Amino acid sequence: MTAAAENMNPLPSTSPRLEYLDSLRGFAILGVIAAHCAGQAGGAFHGCWLAFAGSTGVLLFFLVSAFTIFLTLDRAQSRETHVLRNFFTRRFMRILPMFWVGSVLYAWLPGREHCVPPIDVNAWHYALTAILQHGWNPATINSVVPGGWTIAVEGAFYLIAPWLFFKIRDWRRAVWFLLAALLFSKAANIGLHVLVARAGLFGGVPSPWLDFYHGRWFPTQLPVFACGILAYRIIKSSGGFWTPRIGLVFLAASGVMLFSAIEIGSHGLLSEQVFYAFGYLLLILGLNANPLPLFVNFFTRLVGRISYSAYILHFVILEVVVSVARAVSPGIFNRPLVAFVVLFPATALLTIPVAWTTFRFIETPAIALGARWIRRNEAAGRPTAV
Repeated sequence: MTAAAENMNPLPSTSPRLEYLDSLRGFAILGVIAAHCAGQAGGAFHGCWLAFAGSTGVLLFFLVSAFTIFLTLDRAQSRETHVLRNFFTRRFMRILPMFWVGSVLYAWLPGREHCVPPIDVNAWHYALTAILQHGWNPATINSVVPGGWTIAVEGAFYLIAPWLFFKIRDWRRAVWFLLAALLFSKAANIGLHVLVARAGLFGGVPSPWLDFYHGRWFPTQLPVFACGILAYRIIKSSGGFWTPRIGLVFLAASGVMLFSAIEIGSHGLLSEQVFYAFGYLLLILGLNANPLPLFVNFFTRLVGRISYSAYILHFVILEVVVSVARAVSPGIFNRPLVAFVVLFPATALLTIPVAWTTFRFIETPAIALGARWIRRNEAAGRPTAV
């Protein structure tokens, strides 16, 4: 293939991974860890706004997830017979085993104390969580696994992702879908507010957790996924437009958008997370054209590969680090900045080897098992040669 031809194919079907997507996952999980460490440190320190902005790393996860799903389906439809069945096999073997491990882990170890509403967690919380249906009730969305609301949102997106893939075939339709997602999100949240206020829906759940739910349930996050879809369709259809110089322009625009999004609040139809999603969309476009080593390197790719395990496990590791810090230096939390400087690197550095271990011995075997099922089913479905 000539250099010109490669330029016309920004997402080659023969490439097993796009390294900048792994790096984006790496930045996402480091941002989430930074935000949680800032909260444990007390939060009131110079620059805490930047640490707390790291919590929007979950939005970056959603964008990358939508992008990756469309990329995977695009590749699968040209070489697989059972595209839909294979999609769900891949997705659930990718996400469920480690999530189930987290459900068991946090039933015994610390880590979810700051995430669980003041309710009794019982069998039905675990049952709904096990099948990824815990995102439809504020009492269950985050009650079993800390941060488990993001997995609920992912699970909901999986149910409609294949249909969206076959419907949204170009960037124009992706733009229309983004606009529709914005309107749907607004309407769904208005409807939820009315049902809670006037019909007594979720009457036993405290008001702060209703607010938490309102900002995190799937309809609120749908425009974020739509931005990931738009990023994929733009790159897929843009041909030789992408050059390193264009990439720098998008990276600069992303920086401006993300910095401007900090504490921007909500403006009419656009929630705060949508502003961040626009910034992350520009970041994806920029790194696709110009994967600068500052962003795409061995470390960020490594952290990105293990980011799912790191997300599940960093809560308990942070609790351990906080306990040790209190025991060694009880006064450290009187100085939030010092506490953060201690908590963040310690938590991140301890999370990486633990997450690598679970990635190697839980995630990877489950993914391989799913791949074997797919190969066997594909082979069984092919007509025998005469």
